[in-house]
Amino acid sequence: MTPYTLLPLAALVAAAPAFAANSYSEGRLNNGLHYVLLNTPAEPGRLEIRLQVNAGASDENTGETGAAHMVEHMVYRAAPGYPQGIGTTLMNNSWQRGRHFNAMTNYERTLYMFSPPKGTHQAEETLQALAAMLDQPDFTAADWQKEQQIILAEWRNGRGVNERMNRQRTAAIRSGSRQARYGIIGTPESISGMNVAALQAFHQRWYRPGNMQLLVAGDLKNTDIVPLLQRTLGRLKPAPIPQRGADYYEPVLQSGWHTAQLQDRDSGGSHVAVIFRLDDSPSRDNHSREGARARLIDRYAAHIISRRLKNEQSRLGAGISNITLRKADIGRHTVAIGLFASVAPDRHAQGLSRLLQLRQQMLDHPVTDAEISAYTQTMRGVVARAAAKTRLPEPFGDIIRSVGDNFFAGKPIRTQAENAAIVGPMLDSISAGEVQARIAQWLNADDKLVQYQAPSLTPITLAEPAAIAAEAERTAQAGTPAPLPEAQAGQGTFAAHAKPGTITAEHTDKQHRVTYWQLSNGDRVVWLKSAQAGDSTYFASRAENGYLNPELNPWLSQLATQIVWQSAPQGWNSLQLDSWRKQQKTFLSQNLQDNHWQISGHARGAADLLRLYHAYQTTPQIGEDYREPLLQMMRQLAVRENGGRAQQAQAATDLRFGHQAYAQPTQEDLAAIEPDDLLQQFEQLSHTPAVHYLVSNQRKSRLKPLVARYLASIERQPHAADIRPYAALPGAAAQHLAAGTEQRSDVNAWSWTAQPWQPETAARTTLLANIAAQHLKAELRDKALGVYSLRFESSLNEKLGRIESHLQFAGEPARADALWQSAEHVLQTLPDRLTQAEINAQAAQFAKAETARLKSPETLLNRLMLSERHYGDARYLSSMQQLSDGITLENMRDTARLLWQPANRKVLVIDPQP
Repeated sequence: MTPYTLLPLAALVAAAPAFAANSYSEGRLNNGLHYVLLNTPAEPGRLEIRLQVNAGASDENTGETGAAHMVEHMVYRAAPGYPQGIGTTLMNNSWQRGRHFNAMTNYERTLYMFSPPKGTHQAEETLQALAAMLDQPDFTAADWQKEQQIILAEWRNGRGVNERMNRQRTAAIRSGSRQARYGIIGTPESISGMNVAALQAFHQRWYRPGNMQLLVAGDLKNTDIVPLLQRTLGRLKPAPIPQRGADYYEPVLQSGWHTAQLQDRDSGGSHVAVIFRLDDSPSRDNHSREGARARLIDRYAAHIISRRLKNEQSRLGAGISNITLRKADIGRHTVAIGLFASVAPDRHAQGLSRLLQLRQQMLDHPVTDAEISAYTQTMRGVVARAAAKTRLPEPFGDIIRSVGDNFFAGKPIRTQAENAAIVGPMLDSISAGEVQARIAQWLNADDKLVQYQAPSLTPITLAEPAAIAAEAERTAQAGTPAPLPEAQAGQGTFAAHAKPGTITAEHTDKQHRVTYWQLSNGDRVVWLKSAQAGDSTYFASRAENGYLNPELNPWLSQLATQIVWQSAPQGWNSLQLDSWRKQQKTFLSQNLQDNHWQISGHARGAADLLRLYHAYQTTPQIGEDYREPLLQMMRQLAVRENGGRAQQAQAATDLRFGHQAYAQPTQEDLAAIEPDDLLQQFEQLSHTPAVHYLVSNQRKSRLKPLVARYLASIERQPHAADIRPYAALPGAAAQHLAAGTEQRSDVNAWSWTAQPWQPETAARTTLLANIAAQHLKAELRDKALGVYSLRFESSLNEKLGRIESHLQFAGEPARADALWQSAEHVLQTLPDRLTQAEINAQAAQFAKAETARLKSPETLLNRLMLSERHYGDARYLSSMQQLSDGITLENMRDTARLLWQPANRKVLVIDPQP
């Protein structure tokens, strides 16, 4: 379930086709295949094809566990006209798996996605391949034997705490449904035991034109696409589709209170929730005004519940940090409405009592006309903004999501203006009575689930359903206090009245339009005057002081910066500051690292941005809700003490670094923290001299007084603490550790090579990481059939002057060492494997991305900072125009030799526990 958020108007109404700069049309082929064509003239030559088969894991019968996903794999194997396999043929023609073709299976659908590398020039090639995948197959035992290894590798790769917790959530919230039976991928037993005949039968049963939907998007004006569809996909033979009953996808609802527990040794979640499951059919009618109105009432009800819950945060009680509303569709016409409370590890009983009280409060105190009126005003603004959007979305990705999501879900398509035309007239007819009736319908649903989760293996006692029912009845009899009124943000006041400092020196780099100011407090300012900033100012402040400063407490200083930043400066509360920042369009964030502290932001004008920075630096405070981050750390400690991942992380740290960066806190340490402890750490950081970087087009006469007032006036103290770098040790080592909780071996390998920072080397390293990942996948997945996916990252660490690389994959325990040795061979021989075609492709992609980056003020700010730190001047701002020139085969091979250094390579293999 996801937290309740405001739905776009498109989620409320149904629609008809719209035609604008991006045009939309739809039709059906003679065999019944339903298609949508999206012409996007702004994307010359581009083509995106997506085909959905309306069948997934929910459609599997006895003996077919995981078949939908297995068929998704097998259709890329050999077919008439593709003796080497469809996937292999595409890759031999310079297609990349994952980038140019991909697929996914869920419980109800299987989606195939194609983005041909040559766009519309490959429309026929793409559709021919797709038609071969969808036509009646002749899967072979030899192909299936190979693909079994890939799917087993995918199963191993997907195992972990997230997968385990998702399965538990699905089993609880969708209990009794076809989705709750097992995971989409199946089990090792079902994968190993599946036969080709069963896969062919599944394909023949569901892969029929009348059970498919096709989306073709791109520059279609010069492509005779409909006849092409008829020649390729039109040859697919129609056939009846098995009938699915009305309750086919629905969970089985229960009567009364019942409970479920989620728990995993590696999960730190701690909550209790009251979840109501009920039929939601009226709101699922996407083809009538009645359905649109039902969804609008849902929106009002969810908003008012959420606002009331937010207003009650101040009187939740000790150990309860937050309560939110979550709403999720758990069937084609079944919904789940949940009140979720985040609680301390030993406060589940108190959290449940508070949820029952808040539920009853919603029922005892009806929605008011004032609440309806306030939200109607908000909705009028939403409708007004939507009414101005008379066209389909222009960005390619947006139109694919907007049109594709609705089309594949069986919903009609509208522009936002058409949505507004339907929803707008309904606003005045929404009454408090019918919204209250919807809230009562939700909170009085017959199926009432209480869901518990404690962090890691923390013991917990679940209340008996009869006891929950009795407490709910007592709560109803006792009555509840009136809801707290909505807090008014008001206007805060900056407590600090800055007395201006002075600018003691100034010089200018005219070539790069950079001005340097030395301030009276020891700080420096580096200002790039750039028209690209428009009417905004972009700002970053960097102090060479981090949490590994021996004068600081490492974990407490990180906690302090987090809490102070969420608390707002003196004279403000967090609600007021949030409102002010939105109104002034001022954004400021902080990031404390081991050896430096950076504060970054942007605003429409420099005054508000620098004033806010000054206030945080000179008048910090700790808000009343400061214990929420402490509760989060307590939950993380429970996982660290009981979870298997802690042992694995410690082994990796010892192997690479020899010791932990710092000692972790205990539960007692966290419980003893007081606000003054946090302020002391923050103030020590804020007294460190800093270098401030600005990208702005403001006049010097306007900016200079602001710098003197808000930056030069901050009290600073000399900073002499020596922060020793926390870096991986030299030398090679390898270790096996039997600490895994899954039946797989997790391989992690790290390497570093000394290399001073240079922008050209940094750019080439990033591109080489992409190429290396492709070669590794080809070797370990396509050739060895040993992994499903892997991750390879490499970057030039400008702080340490090292190229650092990390390879990670999961494999069968018996093959882990052999796979790792193959991977290292690929990395060591990468310079010789590089081809001119690969370099040309990467260079073209880099040039395109760099053109967009150079238009960004954030890029200018980042590169100004890098240049000043490494060169002491702004030369990078001029040389960056030539970055693409250095991407040659010879240069890339030279850099590739630095990517993997066996002399500084550490390997950790986490094997399954005995």
